[in-house]
Amino acid sequence: MPRCGVLDSAVRSPYHSSSLMKILVIGSGGREHAFAWKLRQSPHAEHIFCAPGNAGTGEIAENVAIPATDLDGLARFAKENRIDLTVVGPDDPLAAGIIDLFASEKLRAFGPTKAAARIEASKIFAKELMRTQQIPTAEARTFSDSSEALRYCERLKFPVVIKADGLALGKGVIIAPDMVTASSTIDEMMNQGRFGKAGRRIVVEEFLRGTECSLHALVDGKNYLLLESARDHKRALDGDQGPNTGGMGAFSPADNWTSKLQTQVEAEIMQPLLHGLLQRRVEFRGLLYPGVIITTDGARVLLCGHSCAGIRRLSRQIRNWKIDFRSRRRSEARRCPNFPCRN
Repeated sequence: MPRCGVLDSAVRSPYHSSSLMKILVIGSGGREHAFAWKLRQSPHAEHIFCAPGNAGTGEIAENVAIPATDLDGLARFAKENRIDLTVVGPDDPLAAGIIDLFASEKLRAFGPTKAAARIEASKIFAKELMRTQQIPTAEARTFSDSSEALRYCERLKFPVVIKADGLALGKGVIIAPDMVTASSTIDEMMNQGRFGKAGRRIVVEEFLRGTECSLHALVDGKNYLLLESARDHKRALDGDQGPNTGGMGAFSPADNWTSKLQTQVEAEIMQPLLHGLLQRRVEFRGLLYPGVIITTDGARVLLCGHSCAGIRRLSRQIRNWKIDFRSRRRSEARRCPNFPCRN
């Protein structure tokens, strides 16, 4: 079996020949605290910086007052401080191309390039990719005109799901129980600029019934290593009666995940998804996140993303990781499934 190059290449440093590494974690949330907490446990971690970090990371790492959106400032800091590996948490710097910038400066960074990050940064891109690859997902249409979206909703059976195309901090998905809610949601997103540019285009899709399950996979472009499953609690209020949130809590492994579902997900979702990206000359390297819902017809994809999937969900998984990012990368990576991805 081939080695999973995402782990192998991520730890080779242009600066240090010894086993000790300087690591930069970009972000300021609970996810970044979990990253720093886990990386700090490695005997190969010499020093960990967090930019900008938070009160929690300040107790286990050195916080640096550089915003996650200041790509040039982060690259300059990484060069001046001879950082061996940078781990990027938030969506925005990935969507803005921080991995491309670091690569151009010969700096090692973990995460997808700007082109690959579109799978999270644009729900329309992800939906079209899934449709082309015949990946099981909700029936949907995309709109750039609010009046057309409204006319489409009038023909639908409620509830329906309305999604802002771009990044909206996990709050760009609205479940509309009726036409009144759908109309106000579309107007707020497309005409009133509730989510800025992220809501200028939207996806309207059928509402799928079932239980959700979140997956994460380490990917090197062609090979992947599927990690433990997880479930989070998305909607506010008792009985899931409130709006979607960015994720209010999580547990891992998921209690609705089975070996049969894993076989289906690998064959019908993971493999065609990476194959479709390669057909578009996009090589995804990083942590890929397919969020699925378990229906009576099996698993169907709700959304695709990268490492910035729900903070608590990912943090819960990180607590369970037992792979040391340097010393055990080869033995673990040999378990990556090999599948027929053709360019």
